[in-house]
Amino acid sequence: MKKLLSIFMITAAACAAGCSSAGPNAAAGNSSNAAASTPSATPAPAVSAANFNTNANTAQDTGPQRISFAKGANWGTANVTLAPGTAKKFVVSAKSGQTMDVELSSKETSVNLIKGKAETTEDFGYLNAELKSNGDYVFEVRNSTKKEVKTSVKVTIESPSDEPDEQ
Repeated sequence: MKKLLSIFMITAAACAAGCSSAGPNAAAGNSSNAAASTPSATPAPAVSAANFNTNANTAQDTGPQRISFAKGANWGTANVTLAPGTAKKFVVSAKSGQTMDVELSSKETSVNLIKGKAETTEDFGYLNAELKSNGDYVFEVRNSTKKEVKTSVKVTIESPSDEPDEQ
């Protein structure tokens, strides 16, 4: 039983070492194969670290952050710190006929709508959108300066009238 467990552990270790590098070599599954993959594993962390840093720099440009509203409120906020030349995407849900206003506390940042049907008016630190469809609206806050900028993002969504949406 001990010998069977040892063989299993060696095979698992060989597969773990070989599966990520060379597919056909991993099938051999012996300890010399694990040793052979060790030298090639040394450069991999350097490449991974470089990729990680690149991904960290572009992480702000992917995956919008959802801004939710408190129950009964027509507005929500988020705070963001943007490195020079970077942007952050945000998403909110809204309905056709509503108006969305996005206000930024920093005039050094710009905001623009990148997903959703709407007629927009954009200025540094401000976006107004007359919404034309139901669903998610994605907007982007961008720092075009050469310094880090901290800003708060306030999104207000209003219906065309004070009457409730349901009749």
